Amino acid sequence: MLKIQILPVFIGVCLFSIPVNGQENSIRYNDTLTKKFYNLKKEYSKRVFESTFYTIQIYYGGLEEADSILEDFRENYQEIKSNLIFETPNYKVRIGEYRDINVASQKLEEIRRIYPSSFIIKLSDL
Repeated sequence: MLKIQILPVFIGVCLFSIPVNGQENSIRYNDTLTKKFYNLKKEYSKRVFESTFYTIQIYYGGLEEADSILEDFRENYQEIKSNLIFETPNYKVRIGEYRDINVASQKLEEIRRIYPSSFIIKLSDL
């Protein structure tokens, strides 16, 4: 009877003493095609990251109102880049180009005091 009780304990000790490696830290490629695809994906992801920026849209609608808001904005904020964009059927006033979402959010808080319907848009040059 004692042998039957010791057997599970012995098996448990043996199993838990074996080192277990779930994942390796390095990647090994067996063929060059996989390596090429990995490098292409890595380069594409880098280009997307570098070309992504945030802008703040302060208005969309008719041309006359968009022109008026753009002119008013340029008078008050000369140091911030501003654009009038046409996307059927609306005109959009977008300001700034920020690489960091946190900087764009801080500027949005300031801009919303004057233009309450403003929001951040994520854009990419690609």
